[in-house]
Amino acid sequence: MSNATLPYEFCDEERKIVFSRYDLPQPWINYLSNGTMHAFVSQAGGGMCWWRTPQSYRITRYRFYNEPIDSPGFYVYIRMSDGTVWSPTFRPCLTKPDRWKAAHSTGYSAFTAEKDGLAATLTIFMAPDSDTLIWNVRFVNKNSEPVECDVFAYVEFSQFSFENETKLGYYLKWNTDVRYNAELNSILYLYTSWMQLDTPKVPVAFFASSETPDSYCCNRDKFCGNYRDERNPAGVEAGKLGNENMMGGEPCGALHKHIALEAGEEKKVNYFLGVTSGALIDYATAKNKTALTLNVLRAEDGVKTQFKKNLEWWQQHLGIYQCAVPDKDAERQINTWNPIQSVVTARFSRSISSSASGIRGVGFRDTAQDMLAQAYRKPEWARDTLYSLASQQFEDGHAVHAYWPEEKGKLPQDITRSDDHIWMVYLAYAIIAESGDLSILDKEIPFLGKDMKTPVAPATLWEHLLRGIEFTENHLGEHGLPLILFSDWNDHLGPFGRKGKGETIFVSQQHVYALRQMSELAVLRGDTACEERFARLIEKQKAAMEAYCWDGEWYLRGFDDDGKPIGTRADKYAKIWINTQSWMVLSGCGSTEKNMQAMDSVQKYMDTGMGLLINTPGIPVEPDSVGSKSNGLPAGYSENGGIFCQANCWAVIAEALLGRGDRAWKYYKQIMPNEVIKRIGVDTYKGEAYAYSSTMLGPDNEQFGQACVSQVTGTAAWMDIAATQYLLGVRPTVKGLVLDPSIPAAWKGFSVSRVYRGCELNIQVVNPNGVQHGVRSVMLDGAVLNDNILTPELLQGKEKAVVKVVLG
Repeated sequence: MSNATLPYEFCDEERKIVFSRYDLPQPWINYLSNGTMHAFVSQAGGGMCWWRTPQSYRITRYRFYNEPIDSPGFYVYIRMSDGTVWSPTFRPCLTKPDRWKAAHSTGYSAFTAEKDGLAATLTIFMAPDSDTLIWNVRFVNKNSEPVECDVFAYVEFSQFSFENETKLGYYLKWNTDVRYNAELNSILYLYTSWMQLDTPKVPVAFFASSETPDSYCCNRDKFCGNYRDERNPAGVEAGKLGNENMMGGEPCGALHKHIALEAGEEKKVNYFLGVTSGALIDYATAKNKTALTLNVLRAEDGVKTQFKKNLEWWQQHLGIYQCAVPDKDAERQINTWNPIQSVVTARFSRSISSSASGIRGVGFRDTAQDMLAQAYRKPEWARDTLYSLASQQFEDGHAVHAYWPEEKGKLPQDITRSDDHIWMVYLAYAIIAESGDLSILDKEIPFLGKDMKTPVAPATLWEHLLRGIEFTENHLGEHGLPLILFSDWNDHLGPFGRKGKGETIFVSQQHVYALRQMSELAVLRGDTACEERFARLIEKQKAAMEAYCWDGEWYLRGFDDDGKPIGTRADKYAKIWINTQSWMVLSGCGSTEKNMQAMDSVQKYMDTGMGLLINTPGIPVEPDSVGSKSNGLPAGYSENGGIFCQANCWAVIAEALLGRGDRAWKYYKQIMPNEVIKRIGVDTYKGEAYAYSSTMLGPDNEQFGQACVSQVTGTAAWMDIAATQYLLGVRPTVKGLVLDPSIPAAWKGFSVSRVYRGCELNIQVVNPNGVQHGVRSVMLDGAVLNDNILTPELLQGKEKAVVKVVLG
């Protein structure tokens, strides 16, 4: 597929993607957030808004899995004098504008449409200084004569608690109170049910405009009309709303304003969808705070100021790491879209998207990995998250699998995995490597009691990490490898270990990786005893893997409850699994010869040309072949012969560490969404061109290439780490910033700007001999260094520095 036929275009200087087609095969969304108030919006204006958590403070509704897709959303209706109704978001109206385009960018989305000479642009973003979603609508009359129209803005309110609304919404809707408040010039929405999370926090929602409305409506059924919906609402068709308040029923906010524009005239109208907490315990104070918020937003340049602050946040965040490389598609992904998605997953874990309904809490392993991409940009954010994770670890060292920090009283999910606790070590190491703050290990954090409610026995973070090491050591099988327990990272490995005897080689590799990082931290702490102990434990695991794990062409995946090896050449299905091949390299185990052979087998048997399979062949799901170990996944999907994108990241890192830059970049490039789309088309891939998906369907599936579960995936953080720290090779360690690129041999060089420990580094890499890997020399401000590590001592006192790296 040529770029000319794509329904979108990247504008890299403005960090945005522009859409020329609204009816993409699924919603392509952009997240808008200030850290507490959040929303997502699609290229067609569909989306939803929530405060704090989508489980308990869902402000507006969104229909998942049902037709019409991607609705409702943040809608502006424009009714012309002849009764024609259209929208700058294209949807939900049935009338097509004469011209239309939309764009997603850093923290905002914009929609521009034109009908009969009237142009309208809707820009939507989250205010940094208040919990308010701002809609800025700009009208321009391009005609030579005056134009009049009626403008309607509309949202459908939710009952806050998604679970309660789903189960009891028919009953609880009588606890809704929505009415127009003339004093505030705003619709105010109260949800008064006692079945709410935290009464002192419960907010009042407001929907207001910069203009006094000519009419309004707070009743969805009145606004839409009987047997109608938001595509052709009766209120808009009538040209005026009925000024209906509502106490009980289906709540909405709709504001109407008549606008007249002279020839060539421009006008702006702003809308504000927000919340103020504490409404059920002190409504008067909440209402006064709402008035203050609206006064700030309605002030001259109020909206402009908030938009500027939003852009500045993203400019600072992205500016920590930027590159200039010969491949502009890769450069765009590294500089803009991958770090944007990494912020999304850091905020929302696996919880909420246009396909994920928001019921999942904070995944322990998921969040520990997501924050790796924030550790080098926002180490304080990553640190606070690490402390939260540590509070969900039990005294024996294992951790919950998921928990709900906001949902007090909802118990964490304790399904004992063999790997959850291990990921915490990697995050602690990454934070210290970036910040140099070893004191975080001395932070006292309670363990979680057996009742999963009560904090018990405070201990330092270092002790928490040690307990995790002990848990793994206390749960080894007959081969000396960690037990699978309920499962490891591959959730569907679990059936191989249901009797409690199955063993996982992947966790053995992860254990070694963690022990190596713990050893480096022990050296900094002057803890010789721990350092020596970790060395013994590493050697024990290495010996077990060397004795039992090689299958001739690749490494096994583990052993089942009966001691039978998993992932062998003799197996009919799932013969080879990708993670044990890549992680043997990451963990520093195995011989170079065997590791290269294992990764060669990955290329030979698992490379589809647009991603590596997680295992192959996929296990069929016919009734006579399912058995107890297939878990019912269709062949070619997810962990049964699918292209599991996160696992691809580790293969990229492994090839980079092996020095095979050409292959590492091939694997990196071929899974980039835009690259997949250029190969198989938008309507086959379906997912966003700028955001990674969790998985793509493999060749064992008839829908080979389709993206599944986009946005909320660990691929985001790990691909960010793979690209910035291993491919471009600017990698923080506790010793300093390591410079170790792996690049295509054809590259003559590249550059990276990187803020590290307060110093702005301008890193220039040259490749005169066309190598794929290997640093010949490093110069810092013209002085030749002894190795390829920029230690904090070398940078002390420097605000800026120039680094030249010569490969060879």
